[in-house]
Amino acid sequence: MQSSALPNKGSTGPSAQDRVVDAAVRQFMRTIDHAARRELEKHLRKAIAEGKIKPGDSLTTGMGVSSRALGLDVTVYGKIEL
Repeated sequence: MQSSALPNKGSTGPSAQDRVVDAAVRQFMRTIDHAARRELEKHLRKAIAEGKIKPGDSLTTGMGVSSRALGLDVTVYGKIEL
């Protein structure tokens, strides 16, 4: 018996299930991208106005994704270069 998680030898391209997962994740990421971007921009502008940071600064920043149902708790770090 072949597992549905394994690709068929004659299969070309992603399965229907893979396409559903990909579409759901893309939609979620679009929503998160817009919300996170607005919040980051708002807080960066405020910090600059208050003199806490200035153009030319480099900030290590993290973004987390979690889901109890999936047992997922990941934080990805990167730098924001002003």
